[in-house]
Formats: sequence, structure tokens, C-alpha cells
Amino acid sequence: MVIDVIVSNSSKAVDKAFSYAVPDEFKSEMEIGRRIVVPFARGNREIEGFCVGIHEDGETNGLKSVRYIADDKPVFGEKLLDVIEYMHERYLCSYCELINTVVPAGTAIKMKEMLSVTESDSELSGVRREIADIIKSAGSMERHELLSHFDHDVSSAVREMLKSNELSRKFVSGREVKEKKIKFVRALYTEDEDAIGARAHTQKKAYEFLCSHDAMPLADMLKESGISRASVNELVKKGLAEVYDYSMERDPFINMNLNKTSAPKPTEEQRTAIEKITNSADNGGGAFLLHGVTGSGKTEVFLQSIDYILKLGKTALVLVPEISLTPQMVSRFVSRFDSRVAVIHSGLSKGERYDQWRRIYSGEADIVIGARSAVFAPLDNIGIIIMDEEHSESYKSDMSPRYHAREVALYRAKQFGAPIVFASATPLVESYYKAQSGEYILIEMKKRFNEAKLPPIAIADMRNELAEGNRSMFSRTLYRQMKINLERKEQTILFLNRRGFSTFVSCRSCGYTVQCPHCNISLTYHKFDNMLRCHYCGYTVHNYNLCPKCGSKYIRFFGGGTQRVEDEVHRIFPEATTIRMDIDTTGKKQSHEKLLEKFDKEKIDILVGTQMVAKGLDFENVTLVGAVSADTMLHINDFRSAERTFSMLEQVTGRAGRGTKPGRAVIQTYNPEAEAVSLVTTHDYYSFYKGEIELRKLMWYPPFSKMIVVLFSGTESSAVERCAAYFRKLMGDMRKLDSRVQVLGPVPASITKINNRYRFRMIIKCADDDVYNADLKKAMESCRKNENYRNVSIIIDKNPTNIN
Repeated sequence: MVIDVIVSNSSKAVDKAFSYAVPDEFKSEMEIGRRIVVPFARGNREIEGFCVGIHEDGETNGLKSVRYIADDKPVFGEKLLDVIEYMHERYLCSYCELINTVVPAGTAIKMKEMLSVTESDSELSGVRREIADIIKSAGSMERHELLSHFDHDVSSAVREMLKSNELSRKFVSGREVKEKKIKFVRALYTEDEDAIGARAHTQKKAYEFLCSHDAMPLADMLKESGISRASVNELVKKGLAEVYDYSMERDPFINMNLNKTSAPKPTEEQRTAIEKITNSADNGGGAFLLHGVTGSGKTEVFLQSIDYILKLGKTALVLVPEISLTPQMVSRFVSRFDSRVAVIHSGLSKGERYDQWRRIYSGEADIVIGARSAVFAPLDNIGIIIMDEEHSESYKSDMSPRYHAREVALYRAKQFGAPIVFASATPLVESYYKAQSGEYILIEMKKRFNEAKLPPIAIADMRNELAEGNRSMFSRTLYRQMKINLERKEQTILFLNRRGFSTFVSCRSCGYTVQCPHCNISLTYHKFDNMLRCHYCGYTVHNYNLCPKCGSKYIRFFGGGTQRVEDEVHRIFPEATTIRMDIDTTGKKQSHEKLLEKFDKEKIDILVGTQMVAKGLDFENVTLVGAVSADTMLHINDFRSAERTFSMLEQVTGRAGRGTKPGRAVIQTYNPEAEAVSLVTTHDYYSFYKGEIELRKLMWYPPFSKMIVVLFSGTESSAVERCAAYFRKLMGDMRKLDSRVQVLGPVPASITKINNRYRFRMIIKCADDDVYNADLKKAMESCRKNENYRNVSIIIDKNPTNIN
């Protein structure tokens, strides 16, 4: 038997399958997706690999053999292998990157180089003696740990000792995440009254304690009984007790106090949506766009559609943006479907994610709810896929592999003939166009659940506020409404899509702006620790009291972030309680959940936040939303800036009035005439879409074209520029494959330097972004092999959400 193996090596030079012979003892266990260990390259170093092809009668002469099988089950099946192959061709990334994305994080086999001292006759002295003594003291030692004992590099000495047989080495496999196992203990009953012994009083006490209890954790038993471990060990030796490993699931729902819920009677719009979706499940599936206003009850449509699918014996996959994966969203699914739900998102530890993956793999969980990476959940027989908030940019990965969860989800839905539902109050222009042209089936939900009204929205023109002497962050309209809410004991959400205290720090005397030394962008001031931070590379420096250029004391903050908004609230409403949600306050595990729980249970007056507060929040007592600055996204150098602005404003204002109390919203802007702002006041998505789609058609932007961005980066600006020009030359006359193709650049990227790496970009607009795959691969490979450009990184990104 011969198998095709993808090895865990990210180098593009080995991005292919290698053939290995399978020893007889492994043949019966070999399957697609098996994780194995194989010898690789000239030194035959053992390395992790994955079986991606099996040839029962393959010729084994001259082939290296599989060393051993690492897992008791495959980590992916043939369906997911098809997904990997699709993504390899579509996104031009390596097999290794894709497999690492599909398999659970932390389960990769890491080979450790362990060093031991041999019984050599050599007389050791100096650093060699020191190395030997350190290793002997531990018995054996991993090479990296040994090197950390020295304040200078001893690698050459280690190599010489290996050559002269003074040290030996072997490679040992290990992994970061395993099943969590706890020692349990239980009594083994006997009729022999003298089995313990007349004088072993402590053992007798221990045995009587065990007999009066069911099996229990050993640590709990020792603590409750006050008996020593030695006494338990003696009982084990005498066959009167058993200590064994018990697999314990790391449960992310352990702190959730949930009551079982049942399905309510759906509204007419909900019933229509459920029927259309479930009918398609019996007829080969289809792609749906569920366009429902905020608060229309889309989640209940999901729940009842999934319930129907489960009764067919199929499984369900629900994708939500990371920031929408709130306890409220998760609890609605868990309270309806209980232990059938598994959750996958970045807030879980690697161990928790691994346990959730095992539950899905074993079939214990048949509903998966999660962020982008959950699209690779090892579900069989998928009956429905739902992508909530389908407009969210977080579905697009900004690291390799640069996939879009929408495209992968569509591929998986077609594999199983399952319906896929894209849902949003503000669908992407591309998605709504597909619904208008018949590629998607459009379902509209225009009314809020229980006939609640959409919040009326007031526009505050900040130009007028400034002209009339109001220099506060808050317009008079927003101030009055916040005051009313405080008097009524109702809650308010203030939204600003910018964290920190100020946007930048600048000197009023000489005009100097404090910038990151590694990136060509300004630093943001964070008041809570008086630090300036770069939000791109993480560089930090203490705030300046004097201008570092001219020495002036007139160095001030400009712009405003969430911290400054919170400070301003405290200044004008000192009696108000506030809570802030941004990346600075939600960095710790479960901090997101704790902040929202505190806001709800303690009835905090005002929640200040970034886009985290714009989606997925449903609080009965929130009756006012204030968008502090609608302009932060409007003037970004990107053709999607107007769409992002409309979407974010419509989403965040929709947090108001979701209960029985009426809501309202105030949007502050210096551009009230912009359609992305003005049309939000009437919640008129369709008028916004009509204007935007005409502009896209005129400028040949998606959905009328596809876009490919090629990004070049490196530490030497001239080398990056030359590499970009060389890449463009290698692509040749691109009109041969697409007569309408437009190539913009290469030119310096909008942010020309990040983390000391200079950046150039080339934008390709074309009718089909897959026709250039071969040419793009060839050009990238040629640049990689060219000595002049070996230190230049090349990233190919199809249909990026951000072009910077």
C-alpha cells in the first residue's frame, strides 16, 4: 500500500503530496485524514503528516515508510479533504496552512530533540563539561531548554559533542492539547473480611469511605476523608480499590444558568421564511438571503428551521461574527437545544476548543455555532448552514489562508445539497444584487417582532453645534436625550468606532504629530495607563509632556476615542454609571460576557463601545443609542466606506427599543447630506442599495467585477519596489485572459510601512479572479527563487474587505 502524504512544513517548495509505503501493521488502520509520523528530507527527521490519498496496489520500492499512526481516528474526512483541495486552488495557499486551519489548534505533533550524555571515554572540560553536567542533572534535556541555560550561544559545542558521540539525541513527539483526564477512585468489593488486615486501621477507614461513595475524583476523596494517598495505594495493591483515568470535558457552558425554552408561535413573516427554508431542505437546498430589519426575529427563524432539520436526522452549522457571539446568542441556542450544541470561537481555550471539536466529531453535538473557523467543523450530513450578519467583514480572514467563510460555506452546502441562509438587516451590496438577479432567493422581514416600532432617528449636524459655540463631544440633542434616559432609569448605548482616548497627539507650536517609529501612522493616546500605542504593530511609549521635536509644552490630544467619550460622560453626568466595551477592556477570557452581564443585571446607565456594541445585543431597557461620530468610517479610502457607514449605523441604532419600551437614536455627523447617513433615518436600505449599485456598475466594482490585491512587503523599500515591478512584468499581457482587466499599480500601499516593513500593492480588477491562478502562482514562485527578492513577502488576496 502506498499513500499520499502532506507534511507539516509550510515551505512553498514542499507544497505537494509525497508518496510513502505503509507497513503491514498499519494497513488496516490507514484512512484519509489520518495523522501520521514519517521520515522527511535527507536527514529523515521524523515529521507530522496527513494521509490525503490511498493506493492499495501502489509500488513501494524505493519509498520511505510510515513510522507510526499518531491518532486513533482521522482528523478530517473525504468531504473536508475536498474543501482543502478547493481552497488550495482558490486561495493559492499551501496545503500545510489549510490543514492547520482545519484541524483543532494545539493538537499538532511537535518533535522535540532530546539530548542525553553517552558513556563516552572522552575527557570533557570547559563548556563541554558544563553542558554535560546540566544534561546529567536532568537525565535528558530538550535542546532549546539546554541553550536557555547559557548567556552565550553554545550550539556549535553541542554539534561537536554529537559528532564525537559525547552526546546522543532522539526525537520525541508531543502535543500541546490532549484529552483532559482526572484520576478517579472507586472501591472493588470483596467478601474476604481479612483482606485489609487487622492492624491496617487507616486502610480500613479508607475502604469504608470508598464503599459508601460512588466513584469520585481521587483529589476530592483525599480531601474529604483526610486519608493519605499511601493508604489508597495499599488498597490498590490488595485489589480493594481501583485508580483510573477519567476523560473530563472542558465545558464552556458550565457557568451558564439556563432555563429550557420552547418554540413560540412565529409571526406571519417568520412562518413564511421558515417554510421556504425547510421546504428547500427536502429539494436539494438553495441559497437564501434573509433580509430582516433589526429586531424582526431572524434568530427564531434560525431556531425553528434547525429544529426541522434535526428531525430529518441531519446536522446544522450556524456562523456568526466573533463580536456577535455574545452569551445572549449562545444561550438562546443552548436553552432550546441543550447539550446538542457545540460552540467554537477564539474566546475558548485550546483545550475547550479541542473538547468541542471531539463532541462534534463523535456526533454528540449536531449543532455547531461559531465564528469564521467553525465553517470547518467536522459535521457529517449537514442539513443547513446559516450565516448571520452576513455583511460582517470578520468572515474574511486577514491571515493566510485568506479565505472567505461565505465561499467555503457555499461549497460545503453544495457538497451536502443543503440550504444556506445569509441573514442581515443590512446585506452586502453584492449579496442583495445576487438576490435581485436570482442567484439567491430573497426573503424579506420588514416588521419587528410583536409589532415593535423601529426607533426614530435624529441627525445632529455638528457643524451647527460648533458654529453656535458647543465644543462638547455631545450635541445638545444627544445631551437632552441622555438626560431624559437618566431621569427615567433607562439605559443608553454610545457608539464610537475608535478605541483609546484620542486619535492622535500633536504639537500646536510646530505641528509635529507623534508617530510610530515602525509604521507610518500616528500613535493613539490611552489615558488609563498614560501610554501612546500603535494599533498596527503594538509599539508603546509613555505620553509626552513636552514636544519631542521643539520642546514646546503645547502638545495636545486631538480627536476622540471610547475612553474620552467615557470621561466626557463622567464630566457632564457625574452621577451616571458607565461601562466601556472595546478591545482594551475585553482582552481577558470571558470579559465580554462579564461586561454585558454587569450592564444588564446592575442596570448600568450608559454603555460606551466600539463596533462590539453594534451587533447581537438585545436589552429590554436600552431605549437610546447615540452614534457619537458617524464620520469615522465615511472618509476611509475604500470603495466600501459608504456601505460600511450605512450598515454600522443601521445596526447600532437597531439596539434601541427592542423590548416593550419605545426607542430612539441620535446620529452626530459633519456630513448630514451623505446618503449613507441620511437614509439611515428612514431605515431605507433599498434606496441606499439602488444608489450604491449604480455607482459600483459605473466604476466596475464588485459585484460587477472581482478584485485581487497583491501586497509586497520587506525591510528594504527599494527591493520591495523592484520586486513588485518584476512581478507585474512576469504577469505579462493580462488582457489575453480577460479583455476588460484593469491593473492598478504597483504603487506604495495606503499605509506604506507597518512594523518596519515597507509595503507596495497591485490591484487587479477582472471578470473572473480564478483565471489568473496559474500566472499568479508562477510569478510568485519566480520572485521567491530570485536571490534579489528572497526577503520580500508576497501576499495574494482575492476580494479583500480592506484595501490598505
